[in-house]
Amino acid sequence: MASPRMSRTAVAAALDVAIFVVGVLVAVSSVLIWAGEGIDLAPTGVIAVLLVFVMSRFPLTLTHQSGDIVIGFETCVLVYLVLTESPMHALSLWSIATALAMLTQQKSWRARIFNVGLTILGGALFVLIVAVTDPGPEYPAWQLASVMVACAVYFTFDLVVTAVSIAIEDGCSISTVLRWGSVPLGLACFVSVDTLGYLAAILVEDHPTWTLILLLVPVATILVAVRSVSENRLAQRRLTGLLEAATQAPDWLTDDQIEHSLVQQAERTLRSTTATLRVEPPSDEEIGSPITFDDGTTRHLVVRAQSSGREFTEQDRAALETLTAVGTSAFQRRRLSDETTFLARHDALTGLHNRAVFSDRLTAAIDGRHPSGLLAVLYCDLDGFKGINDRLGHRVGDDLLLLVAHRILECLRPGDVAARLGGDEFGVLLDDLTDESQAFLIAERLTAALEAPFDTAGQELMVQVSIGITFTGAGPTTASDLINNADTAMYAAKSRGKGTVARFEPSMRSEEIDRLELEDALRLAVRDEQITVHFQPVVDLRTGLIDGFEALARWTHPTLGHIGPDRFIPAAERTGLIRQLGRQILEQAHAGGRTLAARAGRPIALGVNLSPMQVTDETLAERVRELRDLDPEVPLVLELTEGMLLGHDLPTVAALTGLKQGGVRLAIDDFGIGYSSVGYLHRLPVDVLKIDKMFVAELHDPRSRALVAGVVAMAHAMDLSVIAEGVEDWPSATAVRDLGCDFAQGYLFSRPLPLAAAADLAAAGPFDLAPAGPFDLALSRSERTSVVGR
Repeated sequence: MASPRMSRTAVAAALDVAIFVVGVLVAVSSVLIWAGEGIDLAPTGVIAVLLVFVMSRFPLTLTHQSGDIVIGFETCVLVYLVLTESPMHALSLWSIATALAMLTQQKSWRARIFNVGLTILGGALFVLIVAVTDPGPEYPAWQLASVMVACAVYFTFDLVVTAVSIAIEDGCSISTVLRWGSVPLGLACFVSVDTLGYLAAILVEDHPTWTLILLLVPVATILVAVRSVSENRLAQRRLTGLLEAATQAPDWLTDDQIEHSLVQQAERTLRSTTATLRVEPPSDEEIGSPITFDDGTTRHLVVRAQSSGREFTEQDRAALETLTAVGTSAFQRRRLSDETTFLARHDALTGLHNRAVFSDRLTAAIDGRHPSGLLAVLYCDLDGFKGINDRLGHRVGDDLLLLVAHRILECLRPGDVAARLGGDEFGVLLDDLTDESQAFLIAERLTAALEAPFDTAGQELMVQVSIGITFTGAGPTTASDLINNADTAMYAAKSRGKGTVARFEPSMRSEEIDRLELEDALRLAVRDEQITVHFQPVVDLRTGLIDGFEALARWTHPTLGHIGPDRFIPAAERTGLIRQLGRQILEQAHAGGRTLAARAGRPIALGVNLSPMQVTDETLAERVRELRDLDPEVPLVLELTEGMLLGHDLPTVAALTGLKQGGVRLAIDDFGIGYSSVGYLHRLPVDVLKIDKMFVAELHDPRSRALVAGVVAMAHAMDLSVIAEGVEDWPSATAVRDLGCDFAQGYLFSRPLPLAAAADLAAAGPFDLAPAGPFDLALSRSERTSVVGR
């Protein structure tokens, strides 16, 4: 099997190490040869080592459009050593001096060892060239030429090897790194300054050694001047870049332009760098400064050196911070301009289009419509908003309207138009429809989205929406006509019950007749007690025992056929029949529960669903106490939807507390199907949490599995029992059991059954859980809470 290819960074690092190793070998060899010849270390040798160490701290930085050149003057000491000492002596002292100088610099370890190896090898190459070409002091001109050639070769060798290392790591060509425009100037400066070593060698040849002290003053002056010039050049470059950014910032009009300009100015301001604006903060080898946006997000302007040996200074960091301040100001200025334009055409509260813009957009859509094109207007009015606004104040009402606007936008297609028409009324323009069903689909999305609870100002509120729909016809029409027609249809929808949708038609009676027929049939069914109860078992996932049953209402009409609870329960709530119907279901369920407990020979919990309108019924708590006293073997578990609990207003909390004191247990049904809030779990006297079947069906998805695991852990931490709904196969049963669910309910064990069949099931004993696999006790809570009771 082929070994994986090394990364560019690894190859570059290997090259750096190789250069270091070769350089060290050359240095050690020269020192050993020098030692074999007899080490005679004169004071000038010690001074030379110190000078290399000091002068390496004072490089000259020449800024250039093509790239910066950093020139070290310590090579002039090498020139002096080569002309006054033996080749091995000179190379040994140079190797020792440069090793000390490079290893003590504040750079990365790679940069330090690379520089050590490179300067030793460059010195060896320099010594070799001078040794071969130097004609001796008798020919000073040729000797000077020999030194200058050796200096040029040293410079070129250093430059090329460094470029190769950087090119390998960056994955680019050597010509890209070399920046040829800067090379001639750098070479000229390097060779010129290094001739100081030649001057020192001539001085020693004709004068006493102490006369070298005379060179200290000009050398020190040059070093100080070099540092000052380098720092001034860099400071001037930073200031120039910052000034350009500050003067150009008012012309940056878009976010993209601001981002591009910031990156460009950062690269101009800080030499030999690559800049980017990103979410991730800078790494150890980078510097960065954060920019915080109005939405709370933060991005970082990050600068990275193009060369691994480049070290950033505090001045670099200060310049980058100043540049990000300019960028922040540019972003804020652009947003202020956008907001001014936005407020002229949008609702200040919700951010949606206002009525005037909606009418303009509708007129434009009508005028530009193809004769066969279809356009729809939805007029939406919130049900229950006025009561919330009057009861809780306008601030809460405004917060609710803002949340409603957000949900409306989430339901629309790209290109659809939403507007706040006034108060709690919203308009939606749907253009380019292929058929009318698309409009109704979006209306259904809206009703479903707005039925979910809203959490605002620490309160969880419930509203619904009535929607009227109208379509463009074959004849001419106006924006005003369409808006009025949709408004009329909306009132028709509102008359049919909250949270409904109606299409505008000259005669809107058919649906009204159906509604009245259902309501009339329901009145008769409640009067004659035609609605029955079926029972579905709740199974202990550890033992297989039936811990309880859930009572489910069923209605089969002689002519209308089977009518689901999703239809007749809302009709009962609209007509005020829900309390009477709820009492009938409770009485039937409890009577059936006594039969189930008797057949099982032990207590059997009985789950009964409650409508929100039943919770505050003062007689309910009294009746559940009577039923508890009548037969303690049938403990009641009252199941409530999340929407009911999310309100957690004082009357609801008081009613739930009263039910709890009456001896019943409270369960949250279909947890997670709507807007789940953890807050009410510890504020309300809840005992059981039933995970909706939607999550159970998606347990193959790691995200759903993780969500269920989190819900179970949270429930157990709050001492709540957990029931998984909709368990239809053994893999699902195994999964929910392994995730820690205490009980399961679903078609795997049984469909909802009439009382007789349910009683036979209760008497049959525990279910065989062998197909679910072995049970891991480590996954079970040490103290399990039965739905029946503690």
